[in-house]
This record gives sequence, structure tokens and C-alpha cells, in this order.
Amino acid sequence: MLRLEEFMDIQKLYQDGVSVAEIARRTGRDRKTVRKYLAQPPRPYERRPSGWKIDGYRAYLRERWEQGVQNAQRLFGEIQKRGYFGCYTQVKKVVRPWREEEQERAFVRFETAPGEQSQMDWGHFGNWAGARLYAFALTLCYSRMRYVEFTRRQDGETLLNCLVHAFHYLGGVTASLLTDNMKTVVVERVEGQPQWNPRFLDFAAYYGFVPRVCHPYRPQTKGKIEATIRYLRTSFWPGLRFESLADLNRQAFQWCEEVNRRVHATTRAIPIERWPQEHLLPIAGRADYDTSYVSHRQVSKDCLLSYGGNRYSVPYSHAGKTGTVREALDSGVLRVFHQQDCIAEHHLAAGKGEMVIESAHYGSLPRRRRPPHSTGKTAVPELTPGPGVGLHHAVPLVEVRSLASYEEVAHVATV
Repeated sequence: MLRLEEFMDIQKLYQDGVSVAEIARRTGRDRKTVRKYLAQPPRPYERRPSGWKIDGYRAYLRERWEQGVQNAQRLFGEIQKRGYFGCYTQVKKVVRPWREEEQERAFVRFETAPGEQSQMDWGHFGNWAGARLYAFALTLCYSRMRYVEFTRRQDGETLLNCLVHAFHYLGGVTASLLTDNMKTVVVERVEGQPQWNPRFLDFAAYYGFVPRVCHPYRPQTKGKIEATIRYLRTSFWPGLRFESLADLNRQAFQWCEEVNRRVHATTRAIPIERWPQEHLLPIAGRADYDTSYVSHRQVSKDCLLSYGGNRYSVPYSHAGKTGTVREALDSGVLRVFHQQDCIAEHHLAAGKGEMVIESAHYGSLPRRRRPPHSTGKTAVPELTPGPGVGLHHAVPLVEVRSLASYEEVAHVATV
């Protein structure tokens, strides 16, 4: 490329009447080049950018980005394992054009005092093993401590069970708990006022926190838990492999332990270091709230009740009565109550159409008298295994006699 100084020299020589051939000889340029720059000015000088250390990893980063891994910190860690020795800033510059900026309404960030508020929500993570997979998440607003648990259900009992687990993990409860208008929390709104789910309200009274719900269609009200769900989708979920729900929750617990020890992007502090300042309402020393599934079942005459597609026995004295069935979510045990007394306890059947019977439930039940085995009738011979068994009628028993008996009868007949 011709430098600006050379261009000015060519222009001056040409204006002085020097021929193109002579200008080419003096400058050492080809005559075609001289004519080219006499016809048009040179382009501005552009510095050729030097290569980046991350250039060799752009294809891998793009592939992982399209697979759903859109967390720059995680991508940085992955290419470090592949030999990248550059800085994190280059990763952010590479992914910045790929990230679609969300158009959001401006709002004022709301921060709470220690122990004042926590936020919870659900996230849907596709299907697994023929059923939907959900993630329950809870975040302490001040310290940003996070808790995550995956479930197969999203009903009220599962919600309360996850909350109990979160309270144990975090060591207590905040003064208030913010959520959206899910049916397991708010049954309906009457003139803008929430009508609480009775069981959730009883749960809140038991642990001493005040339930709060955000305004409809305003997810930014609970932006801290929304950010936790987004972070879970981009940092934990992509490329994850697990063998069972227990394995998935084990990995989710490890992820919580890791992120609670990282510097938070908003507070610029480590959540686990701010955690002691929360001063949560303690839950130690009290029994966990009973989150069992509760239903009522009629006991049939054969001392069995139906539950979950299977039948379970109860003591015969309760036949024809109604029992209260409680299924504890964590234990896999079914308990049957009559008023306040537990009258039966069974492990849940694994399949469908099974009968789980405890013989002691029939121990003193009067039985009908059956005729004794010796009834005076000819006993039916027992068939032994062999060819043709079951294909024909049993051969009747025939008395075996000697031939002499038939000779005597024949002799008498001839007389």
C-alpha cells in the first residue's frame, strides 16, 4: 500500500511536468501504480489488527452458545481446560455481539435489610422419564444465598416440602417471603386483594413469616429470584447429565455450595460471608411442618382401602369405616389414621394394581367353617407332571384283580 508521503511526491512530480515513466523510475514503483494513484487518492492507512489468543476457540464458544451455555464465566472455565491461557475479558468481548439485549422498562432497584425478605419461584426444565421436571428456587434478598431443588410435581405439598428443606439449608426464615400469584399460595384475587390458600397461610403462621405476593404481570418485583432461575438455566443446566432425581438434586446442592461462595455480580460480595448478618428467625427445636398428602378413603369389607392405584390392608375392626390416609413425601411410607390414632403403616407399592397386606390385620378375624378334607367322597387323584397332563380327563381308578378271579366267574357261568 502506498504511503501518504509517497503519494504527495508523485503528485508534485507530475505537477512539475515529469512523465509517468520517469516518476516510476524515481520512486521505484510500477507505472500502473503511478497511474492508479494519479487518478485517485490513496485510502487512509489502516492498522491490521493483531490476532487474539481466543481466536482458536471461537468455533467452540459458538457451538456451546448455540447449545444453551450463555454464561461467559462458565465458557471461560471450559476453554481454560482446553488450553486457553488468555484473560476473561476476551471471552466477554466475543459473546457480547451474540447476546440479545432485552428491552425492559426502567425501574428503581429495591434492596432490603438483612433478614427482611426472601423470594421463591418455580422454573420448568422440560420433561424427564415421562413427566415434567421442575426446579424450586429460594433466594435471601440481602445476602443472595441460594437454594435449589428439582421435583416431579408443582403442587402445594411439594412446595411446602421444598420450603422446609430450604429453611433447614439456610438455617432459618426471613420475616417475609415474596412470591408470584401461584394457585398454591393465592387461590384468587377479590377486588385486587389476594385470597390466601388456607394451608399455605397455616404453614406461614407455623414458621412465623409474612407471605407477600407481587403485583400481577410485574415479574421485576421479584427480580432477585428471576435472576436465580436465569442463572440456573445458563450456568448449571446446559449439558448436564444425571441418572436419577436424587443424582440431579445432589448436583444441584453442589452447585448451590459453589455459587454461594462466589462474588455476586450485584452486591460485589460473597453471599456466604453476608449470610451471618441475616439473623434469620430460627427453626431449630421444633418439629417440621407436616407436608404429607392427606386424603380420606373408605375401607371395604375385605379390610382393604384403595390409594394410588393399589390396595392396602387395615385392621378388620375398621372394615366399612372411613380412614384418613397420609403419604409423607420424603419417607415413602403410607399411614392410615382413625381420628388421631395410626391404625396401619405400609411402604408405598412401586407399581400399580398391587395389594399390600399385613397378616396381623386379619389375626383374630372369625373365619367360616370349612368342611374337613375327609368328606367320604372319592378323592380325585393328583396329577403328576408329564406329557399330556391337562390335555385329557383324569383316568378313573380301577380295581386291579388277578386272572384267577375271572376264571372262577367263567367256570360258574358255564355250569
